[in-house]
Amino acid sequence: MESVYCTIMTKSRLYQFLALVLSLNKVRAGDFRFYVLCVDQEAYQVLTKLKWNNLKATLDEELGADILALKKERRIHEYCWSLKGLWLETIFQKYPKVKRVTFMDSDLYFWEDPELIFKAQSDCSVLLSREEKYSPKWRASFVKRLTRLTGEYNSGFISFKRDEMGMACLSWWKEKTIEACRIDPRKGIFGDQRYLNEMPKVFSNICDITTPGVNVGIWNYRKYTFSEKDRRVFIDQTPLIFYHFTGVRVIKHENEVELVHETHENTPFVFTLYQNTLTQIVMVVKQLEPDFDGFATKEDLQKYW
Repeated sequence: MESVYCTIMTKSRLYQFLALVLSLNKVRAGDFRFYVLCVDQEAYQVLTKLKWNNLKATLDEELGADILALKKERRIHEYCWSLKGLWLETIFQKYPKVKRVTFMDSDLYFWEDPELIFKAQSDCSVLLSREEKYSPKWRASFVKRLTRLTGEYNSGFISFKRDEMGMACLSWWKEKTIEACRIDPRKGIFGDQRYLNEMPKVFSNICDITTPGVNVGIWNYRKYTFSEKDRRVFIDQTPLIFYHFTGVRVIKHENEVELVHETHENTPFVFTLYQNTLTQIVMVVKQLEPDFDGFATKEDLQKYW
């Protein structure tokens, strides 16, 4: 398969990752390959027991002692950010026939085929999704400051092509994130993401994704009207390709699956669809691995917010 997907995750993101996979199964009829780097045994064991043909799980310990040393030095989310470039590069090296690798955060959910994005800009070496920040209450000066902090792009969806410029850019990103991958506004660092601003300046053929309906999330959902027709979701008159449920955490409250997030104002109906899918997934995982607990804890929520 020439175009494949990948992600990095802990057990606390497994439920959401499986929702991502189910959404891709619907829009691609199972015709895809997903490479998952697990940073804990619990997530790896569940994915292995599932035996889904289009998933390949790998433990981070297979990347070597030098990489595992980062695990002791960095907080877990920083550690996961640090490995993105390395994991993408590893897949390219291990599978010579792969021509494109796309990293996807585990909290994406698709309503249309992602391959539409790549076909529309097939000549681009790297495809970046711009993080368009919008709220009717935000002033332009605030948006400018926020963009300066987090960067112009979102690293939850980034695609690299196997060509000279794509591989050079990927290697550069890998080195940058291994060197430093924390949130440090004074030094212009925002995890792995702020580095994306530099890619179009350092390398050629780095493209903004032009396909509409991409990377809608907490940063811009308020500018759209959401609707559903024939099981397709639209933002205004445009088909929604994927929604990025950034900041959503799955908890269990009184034996019910709930979503905890910062999105409270005019939440789009896709959140209800997402919660229904997650409820089903939790039941499937429970039957497969009764002792598995992938719910966010209070400590997890405090760390995030």
